Amino acid sequence: MKRLALLVLMVVAGSCLFAAGNVIELKFGHYLVESHPAHIAAQAFADAVAARTNGQIKITIFPNSALGSTQEMLEQTTLGALDLVIPTEPAIAKYANKFNLVTAPFAFKDYAATDKFFAGGFLKWANPDLEKAGLKYIARWEYGFRTYTTSKRQINVPADFKGLKIRTPPDFVNQETVKALGGMAQTIAFAELPMALKQGVVDGQENPIATIYSNKMWETQKYLSMLNYTYNSTHLLMNKAKFDSLTPAQQKILIEEGTKAGIAMQKVVRDQEASQIKEMKKNGMEVAYPNTAPFKAAASPVYDALKAQVGDAVFTTFMDLLNKSK
Repeated sequence: MKRLALLVLMVVAGSCLFAAGNVIELKFGHYLVESHPAHIAAQAFADAVAARTNGQIKITIFPNSALGSTQEMLEQTTLGALDLVIPTEPAIAKYANKFNLVTAPFAFKDYAATDKFFAGGFLKWANPDLEKAGLKYIARWEYGFRTYTTSKRQINVPADFKGLKIRTPPDFVNQETVKALGGMAQTIAFAELPMALKQGVVDGQENPIATIYSNKMWETQKYLSMLNYTYNSTHLLMNKAKFDSLTPAQQKILIEEGTKAGIAMQKVVRDQEASQIKEMKKNGMEVAYPNTAPFKAAASPVYDALKAQVGDAVFTTFMDLLNKSK
């Protein structure tokens, strides 16, 4: 009886160890604060995946640049040190330069145009480049139209940029647009931006409304200029080898729940913009809505620079896809 009881205990213990060993842990890193819609979407995604896989897949989220900058986390994902990441197009462009074209200044007039564009042939055209880099495309999330804030003066015309030091990420289009408009682009890591604004290292910065709001930039920035000069999505990407190691059922769940989280995030980001602007006004921000035509004309050299960067054939294909979304 003792031997039988011992055997039963060994079997039970073994089955428990086997179950524990079957849990797949995925690390998900991003650069945004916990109050940002992206983190809320990431948590909803993780919870839904855990529920649908009965805990078989556990996603651990590392927010607020805990694992490095966007560029560093994306590189970690290509190498397999990190499993999931949500970079925007400029960071992705290191591995698939077609994504950089999406950020061309004033390429999209509104969110409807961005949705039509991504529902077209762009992702099918660009995704093979990601897979060559070891990345699996899961879903498009959201970030928003980027616009400018400053501490010194309101930006109403391109000439208002003259002499202003504007923080940008280390991204080609963001930097080149600031230069084309007459400002001085300063590259500062996102995690270091709050202190740079507080200390006056830079006079302004550019980001979507949700990011400006969630980081309480009204505390250091008095002026908000609603130029919406470039659009960014965050894209949920996964290490391809890790994705390929999952069962087809698990892969399907990740894609389905990633897509659902992205749709929910889009709605939150877009629906809250008006109320967030209103709240920032209450906190002392002055908001302007300039005529974008002079800015668009001044930024036109950025298109030539992008064309030189990717080549005529790639640029022409992108412009064809873009024009179909208008």
